[in-house]
Amino acid sequence: MVRKLDLQIKDTVFEPGSTPDKKIVYYRSEGKTTLYKVWILLEGVDLPYVASVTYRLHSTFPDPNRTVRRTVANPNCQLIIWTWGLFKIRALVEDKNGRIHELVRNMKYDQELALPGVKFEEVKTAA
Repeated sequence: MVRKLDLQIKDTVFEPGSTPDKKIVYYRSEGKTTLYKVWILLEGVDLPYVASVTYRLHSTFPDPNRTVRRTVANPNCQLIIWTWGLFKIRALVEDKNGRIHELVRNMKYDQELALPGVKFEEVKTAA
């Protein structure tokens, strides 16, 4: 029997590992849609056993299947997206033995938008 990995998907508008200044970066498109910079990443005690993860984003994203390899520079398999809405994220996590583990999360970054003391920073391009 294959042991289930102790991992979770996290989504946040706060840059992981940054100072706790509660800064949210957003971009307002010409159509006046506000896009938020959102980090998607893995958390959990079994991160050292992860080789890569393929995040399955909403089908409206260009290239909705995004694979991120776990590296020293990116130990949490972070992916940055620009989005205006919430959706269900699926993650296919490949462990170092080649086994695939599926994780699912309903995004919750919107709860961070209303936290006290949050600062909003508008940028000119969503890059």
